[in-house]
Amino acid sequence: MNFFGYAPVNMLSAPHKPSKGMAMRKRVVAGVAGALAAISIVAAPAASAATEFGDGCVANQAAEGLTLVSLASPNSGLPNTAPSAGVITQWRINLIAEVPFTIPQTLKVLRTTAPATVQVVGESPSQQVAGGSNTYSARIPIQAGDRLGLFGSSPEIGTLYCSPGSSEDIAGVVSGNASIGSSSSFLEENEIRVPAIAVVEPDADNDGFGDETQDKCPQNATIQAACPAPVALGTSSAVKKGLVTVLITSSAQAPVTVTGTVRLGKGKAATLNGGTQIVAPGALVKFTLLFPKALRSKLKQIRPKRSLSLNLTATAPNLIGPPTVSSLVAKLKGQAVPKPKHKAKAKAKAKDQA
Repeated sequence: MNFFGYAPVNMLSAPHKPSKGMAMRKRVVAGVAGALAAISIVAAPAASAATEFGDGCVANQAAEGLTLVSLASPNSGLPNTAPSAGVITQWRINLIAEVPFTIPQTLKVLRTTAPATVQVVGESPSQQVAGGSNTYSARIPIQAGDRLGLFGSSPEIGTLYCSPGSSEDIAGVVSGNASIGSSSSFLEENEIRVPAIAVVEPDADNDGFGDETQDKCPQNATIQAACPAPVALGTSSAVKKGLVTVLITSSAQAPVTVTGTVRLGKGKAATLNGGTQIVAPGALVKFTLLFPKALRSKLKQIRPKRSLSLNLTATAPNLIGPPTVSSLVAKLKGQAVPKPKHKAKAKAKAKDQA
């Protein structure tokens, strides 16, 4: 097979006479039967929501100066393209066990942007691939439909692939090392398989970290460590003439807002605003809520034996989940001034005499 004039390197027997130094690197034990089945595909345990795609064939050939893109591999038993969006957290590649040296390979993630054109949207660091099954950690964001590719930087060997495949196996061939962000046209080659499998984990907060093995707080894109516990608030109140004070403690530093409402009757209500303050853990912060004019007027109409209920609410936001809300009720006694008894009797007597 000939890729843009590049002759493939057969890992079992080179089709041309190499130099003595190259022969030491390229030669593999001759007479190995069934090399493509020599290594079983080792499936790493995957978390429940992780998925895999690609091809676990065993590489037995290589070609210099090319990026190979997996276009179709119906015999791999896995999807050829990413089945869902997420993050590639691991990738694997198999090479025939008889290869006595390592071969540098870079995993490419490519996206079809036009007919016979792909764009590189991500790649792994270059990894040294040894004979056998190789597994590497990664962190490459991916979209559904993206494809896997490989590039080998060794000038003496190049990019690994599996051959011969079936006529249904198709790889795209791009000249050179397709770089991130670049768009490249490709030619199709049959009977070529790209030996790469990727493990994709969900990424609910789109922070570029896999939710199952890389992100301990998938609910917040700014946090990858364990999610912080919700803020816990402690509250107490004291009523004074014309105002109420609320004391707040917090388990973590947070902006706390205090408000209050009082029903005045006939569908009316008074609102009290204590404002917002930053409460540090271990601190005791005082909020003052002044009585509005409507509440002061209502209290002056109510006898001291009666009272109104002031519903107080302290609210603190959380980095994860709904805000913490702490509620308490304060009783506001009536402030109506009772009339003196002697004046009341005099008024009643005058009324009788009339």
